[in-house]
Amino acid sequence: MADLDAVAAGRVGEGTAGRLSLGERSRRMLMLRGVTAAVVAAGDPGPLPPVTDAVALLLRAEAADARVVSEILTHPAVGVWAVGLLARLRSEGAADAPGGRPLWQDTGYLHTLAGAAAVRAGVGALVRVPAYAGTVCLPTLGRAEFPGPHMEYATAVLETAPGAGATLTLGTRVLRLPGEPGLPGERWHPVRTLVWDPGGDGGPHTLALDDCDPYRDFRELHPTRGSLAGAEEETWRRLFAEAGQVLAARHSGAAGLLSSSLRTLAPLPRMPRFRAESASYSESVGGVVLSEPHDAAELAATLVHEARHSVLNSLVHQVGLFRRPDPDGREPGEPLLYAPWRSDPRPTPGLVHGVYAFAGVADFWRVERHALSGRRADLAHFEFAVWRDAVAQALRSLSAPGPQARLTDWGRRFVDRLASWTAPWARERVPSYPLALAREESADLRITWRLHHVRARPDEVRELAERWRSGLSARGVGGAPEPVPQASGGGREPRGELRRVLLADGSLKAARTDHDRRADLLAADCGLIGGDTAGALRGYQAVLAGDPGAHAAWAGLALALRAADATAATPCLLGRPELVRALALELHTDGASPVDPVKLCTWLSE
Repeated sequence: MADLDAVAAGRVGEGTAGRLSLGERSRRMLMLRGVTAAVVAAGDPGPLPPVTDAVALLLRAEAADARVVSEILTHPAVGVWAVGLLARLRSEGAADAPGGRPLWQDTGYLHTLAGAAAVRAGVGALVRVPAYAGTVCLPTLGRAEFPGPHMEYATAVLETAPGAGATLTLGTRVLRLPGEPGLPGERWHPVRTLVWDPGGDGGPHTLALDDCDPYRDFRELHPTRGSLAGAEEETWRRLFAEAGQVLAARHSGAAGLLSSSLRTLAPLPRMPRFRAESASYSESVGGVVLSEPHDAAELAATLVHEARHSVLNSLVHQVGLFRRPDPDGREPGEPLLYAPWRSDPRPTPGLVHGVYAFAGVADFWRVERHALSGRRADLAHFEFAVWRDAVAQALRSLSAPGPQARLTDWGRRFVDRLASWTAPWARERVPSYPLALAREESADLRITWRLHHVRARPDEVRELAERWRSGLSARGVGGAPEPVPQASGGGREPRGELRRVLLADGSLKAARTDHDRRADLLAADCGLIGGDTAGALRGYQAVLAGDPGAHAAWAGLALALRAADATAATPCLLGRPELVRALALELHTDGASPVDPVKLCTWLSE
């Protein structure tokens, strides 16, 4: 109970972290047992020895150095590999992976784990391991690259001897690993490490910058991205050290949680400003996939976010926060919920995960905004206000009967503790300018989500269309909206990025235009964000005249009408934008002149 309360408050001490870690190790041991049994049952095809040989070597290495084997088994990529391989073995045609990758290349990862354990524990061994296009990866250690040409899929031999180092042989080429595998050598590229000192008794925190492991990215197994260039590595080192200083100086709780939970970072290419990518996976505890950040504050906030996902995944593996779902992950009749940070509807467990992660982000900016000045402070105030409100809204959703039924007693306790921790934020003052933009952002997110994932009742739309055509009032027509459980679409809107650019730069001149966004719609967005409300209204109306189904234009029009204080037209579009859009599309089928969207909104709001 104390550990659950500590995690809910975002303060994971040494004792809690140790117990979570032991639970993850036990889970990985069970996964390894399951994988081994499944591979043996499948016949273990290919040119590699039986996987039981790899297990035997892991046991020998564990006898020599149990800490090394524990670190290897809990390496985040191992969870990705195990789940992916089990899924492949259970599917039909398991030998035919996308791209033609043979099954033994996946089962062979266990041999590379055993080989890495032998090298690190100083155990003598002769291990045959998979090679891909002349490259051999030893998890947690690094990769060897042999000069070509090479077969796409081949095997190499790793030989280790106590006190004599290790060699890799591929065909006729032999490569000797450095005596200290963490050092670079000819054609040997060790896993890079990032270091920062959070202060206290724990000493420096080291995070692996892993561009080697074939299972480092759960979204793309065996990614084809190249290794980091020297300048990219230096950027990561600099920003990580700066982010560590920020966390150590002002965010001791978050720094401790991050130090105890994150182990590897799989780098992605840099994205445009305010469009960073990051991701975590429940079976890759301690691992994060992250695009190269633009500054230290962005990196610190993202690491806090992903560290919270990681520690919550560990907790969920040991404590039942959610009632057991049916096979598709949902209980019958379970509602899919609005998450302000997602474009898709979320089940209760997904919303709990998100609210916990973004509570950490809100808390980071809540503190950080007081240490900054000028435009950087305005942006930090904005981020705090946006995520404070998002967390509060999600927690209100989790208090509804449907989500409450999905939570166990432990789950309700966790959510209650989180709500108690975040409740005082509502009373904290935010300056008027960033607060106004934050409220606009929150409304934008909600309206856009409704447009994609809530459906007006068809009978209501038809009746309203008949009344419009007949010149009658809309009054008296109404019905409950219908959620659309599996609706797609609703990707990230650039308006959120534009608001952040305006706060950071003071203008929209530097705003990027490389969106999948038509020019007239983007111009209307810039007018809305930049204060040209009249121009934005004209722009959105022009877009909707030719395309009454444009979700983004309806959301923009709602915000522009509110900014123009068009009280007669605003209420319905703000509250039920899906109904207005559905009615406009119904009337558009008549083939008559386009319906003025502002007049339609006014008519519905009367």
